[in-house]
Amino acid sequence: MKLFLTKIEIDYETAHKNGLRDTYAWHRWAWEAFPGRPEADRDFLTRLDDLGRGFRFLIQSSVAPERPAQCPTDAFHVREIPPEFFLHPSYRFSLLANPTIKRVVRDESGNRKKNGRREPISRREDLVGWMERKAAQHGFTVDSASLRTLPRPRQLFSKRSREDELRHQGIHTSMEFVGVLRVSDPKQFHASVITGIGSAKAFGFGMLCLSPL
Repeated sequence: MKLFLTKIEIDYETAHKNGLRDTYAWHRWAWEAFPGRPEADRDFLTRLDDLGRGFRFLIQSSVAPERPAQCPTDAFHVREIPPEFFLHPSYRFSLLANPTIKRVVRDESGNRKKNGRREPISRREDLVGWMERKAAQHGFTVDSASLRTLPRPRQLFSKRSREDELRHQGIHTSMEFVGVLRVSDPKQFHASVITGIGSAKAFGFGMLCLSPL
């Protein structure tokens, strides 16, 4: 399976002209790079970083994307990731995630409801535990001595219906995990890189950014 990494770097003015004011707007803009495909078939991950002078928007996908409308030509760069990139035993990593925990919710009679309530994780020890659990599920281990948890600003978004009427307003807690990982299950690790880690992947979370050691 091929894998492509696309980097888009634009200044604040260009982002403003394109209406890129929240994470859902960036999510919709990313879809312009994959025309003619229903959203139900989303097979790409994104990540947005504020560089202090503008934005860097990354797209990881199984097919090469097309340049979105109004994206400057010189700001759009696509490269294919070679298969041997995933054969290293360890990597430095950065993961922008939306770590949450599911709380039990009960009705007035004390019975447990089917759907719990997801709450953001904020304490350092809980964040480390979340990252270690995700690592175990996704084919790698994390070097605890190297792991850093870096809070990012909360991300607000407004999701609109096809009729362009306000349908939902939401907020995501954003946390960046940085450190060193060691691959324990190469097949599972590769699959996890492709599918992403954690929740809210449509809003720019879950992409493992890797640098071989």
